[in-house]
Amino acid sequence: MNQNPESTDLTHFDVREIPCSIKHSLIFQRWAAVPVGGHFVLVNDHDPVPLYHQFAGQFPGAFNWEYLMRGPEVFQVKITRTAQSGAAAAQPTATPQAVSPEKVFDVRPIPGRVKHAQIFQRWLDLPTGDYFVLLNDHDPVPLRYQFSAEFPGAFSWDYLETGPEEFRVKITKLRDLGEPAPKTAAAAPAAQAIVTTGDVREIDARGLEPPEPLIRILDALESLPAGLRLRAITDREPCHLFGEATQRGFRHDCKEQPDGSWVTLLERA
Repeated sequence: MNQNPESTDLTHFDVREIPCSIKHSLIFQRWAAVPVGGHFVLVNDHDPVPLYHQFAGQFPGAFNWEYLMRGPEVFQVKITRTAQSGAAAAQPTATPQAVSPEKVFDVRPIPGRVKHAQIFQRWLDLPTGDYFVLLNDHDPVPLRYQFSAEFPGAFSWDYLETGPEEFRVKITKLRDLGEPAPKTAAAAPAAQAIVTTGDVREIDARGLEPPEPLIRILDALESLPAGLRLRAITDREPCHLFGEATQRGFRHDCKEQPDGSWVTLLERA
């Protein structure tokens, strides 16, 4: 498999050196340019499982996901467009019609610790069929994971602008589900208990499917007492965590471990 002749194909898209903050948006731009029947081969330094979940959510039935190489240091995935449906969501185009200012929810100045709560409240206040346009300074992929977990099938997510400095997402309420269930806290198994030793609080998020690791680590950050640091253990590099942590006033140090897991130490800046 690793000797597949496609390894020299010009359709290869090596994303290993692309910053996490813009990596997924550039992959979706590449996808938007692929014709039906065409493909590109994604080259990454870890298994792009979170990306697969995004494709499955945004382009159901429109792509094929085939591993050509599965680590441990290099992962190659052949992503083929099998249908045209869902392509518009990935295109980094300007909004096709004027959006009134009251529809735009600029969350850039909102502190990270309360940002997602205010966004969820804005969505809950929407009548069915209505929308708002989220304006952010980075790709809000973690937020989409949370929406998918809390409101499955009740919203649509359409990128109107995909950076590099501004991201605009049109979020529409398709049906009313009421208040979000406290899924993260209620579903946490005993094995994922948070342990505090000295000035370090540790959360082990290995073995969880996206977006659970990200959601649980962000929850742990929100409740982290002053003077403590958070040590998060994950199966893969938590790229989407870094921007969210910075927004909440935390700096991070992330290192891969000999067993292939990743340890991220977060402390207040």
